[in-house]
Amino acid sequence: MNPRSSFSGVFAACWLGLSIMGCQGAGDEPRAPGGDEEVEVPSPRPEVPETPEPETPAPVAVTLPCEVRAGACSEFIGTGQGDIWVDGRNLPPSRYAGKTLCIKPGNYGYLALYGVVATPSQPAIVTNCGGQAVFTSTSGSPVSMGGGSRFLRLTGTGSADHVYGLVAGRSGGNQAHVDLREGTSDVEIDHIEVRGDGKGGVGIAFRTYPTCSGTWKRGTWTQNNTRIHDTWVHDTRYEGMYIGPSHHGWKAGNGYAPGFDCGGGVRVEEADVIGVEVVDNVLENLGNDGIQVGGALSGMSVRRNRVRDYGLNNDSNHSGGITVNPGSGGVIDGNWIETARPNSTSGIVFQGLGGSLVSNNVIVGARTGTYFLRNTDVNVDRAETDILFHHNTVVASTVEGAYFFCNLLGDVRFTNNIIAGAPTTHAANGNDLSCFKSPAPYNLLSTQISAAGFVDAAARDFHLLPSSPAVDVGVALGGVVDVDHAGASRAGGPYDLGAFVASKTPVTGGSLRQ
Repeated sequence: MNPRSSFSGVFAACWLGLSIMGCQGAGDEPRAPGGDEEVEVPSPRPEVPETPEPETPAPVAVTLPCEVRAGACSEFIGTGQGDIWVDGRNLPPSRYAGKTLCIKPGNYGYLALYGVVATPSQPAIVTNCGGQAVFTSTSGSPVSMGGGSRFLRLTGTGSADHVYGLVAGRSGGNQAHVDLREGTSDVEIDHIEVRGDGKGGVGIAFRTYPTCSGTWKRGTWTQNNTRIHDTWVHDTRYEGMYIGPSHHGWKAGNGYAPGFDCGGGVRVEEADVIGVEVVDNVLENLGNDGIQVGGALSGMSVRRNRVRDYGLNNDSNHSGGITVNPGSGGVIDGNWIETARPNSTSGIVFQGLGGSLVSNNVIVGARTGTYFLRNTDVNVDRAETDILFHHNTVVASTVEGAYFFCNLLGDVRFTNNIIAGAPTTHAANGNDLSCFKSPAPYNLLSTQISAAGFVDAAARDFHLLPSSPAVDVGVALGGVVDVDHAGASRAGGPYDLGAFVASKTPVTGGSLRQ
């Protein structure tokens, strides 16, 4: 099969069912997704006001000249229109090592890189120059990488007039707007806008599922060094970001059978994902999950992202603001997750690894603030360790602030949090709260928002008033949580509860710090 047609024209995109089944069957050929019917989305609740617009990264200070010379472009791969197809098969890494591959301003069809490999010390840079480059496709993904492409940076920092110099616009056939697969690894993505129209697929998909013949299975390949930052993803039909596989692990247990299902009782182990950094992104108006990460065995960091209005398809299996899938463990810190359309949403869905730290997050308006489904330590043959849930602020959940499946969980260390304004502050499957380790009085749990003593909850200012009952009553977590959501130090006295301290000096944080 022609690589171009199979790679960018027939990318299977059965995103709606990916957390239950994969996108490839026993025959290893891509499977088409379901129908393209429109999904009716309820109107926003009038009592939940609009969220203030998040800060965006500052534009780059200097425009990259569209010139082939030192300090500018090594070569042009886009001259202003048409499709861009870069085929690196059978070329040595020296062909692309340290090169800057420039795209001139204009409106294009697709951008596809296949088998393009540079080196770890000299990655290739694919960037716009002199203005904004916009990609749209009616038949596939407007931006894609495959064929084992590696050691690349895809960046939209080539124009001082544009925060997002590369735009992945319309996508055809339910396919991802930015799609990295087929053994793609070691890629940085930044300053890119995903401009969905509600009829494409996932915003940014970076995962390789194994085939049923064993290609890309665990032990033969690893997805390393995934870095996505300073992007704007909006109006997608399915997930905002889909990173790593959904069924990671190699040992059944704890109510979960890992592996890619090839039918007939045959399951193929999905590859490990090592090193995932998802930082300072803005994601808005998303059909399914905001950010989903699976198989990230080590080095996962999901920080300072803004996720707004997710789960618009009202699918209870795919409606997490941030979803930590099996085999993933690390830090989920300083994110702002909000929706005015609670539907079936959960601010954070956790079915990852013990030892993970969930801290300094603000969750507003979800049906369930945080949904603790299971530990998957046993599925990667590890001893089960505690999940750490510290210094989070959960406001105005429409059903419960936190929900636990303690029959599938180890202990959840639940400390220094605020849950306010939920009809039920916390609940559990079968009323079994044995895993909920909440040392009194080190949490504020109330059905009333006013009980928390926020500066101005209606204006989304969840800092604490000096008179708040959450001030100076927390347990010190030095070395675990040292700063708050805004980057203010927690040192120098008793800890305050929630994501924000009452009144301490801010330190420099990321672009999305509130």
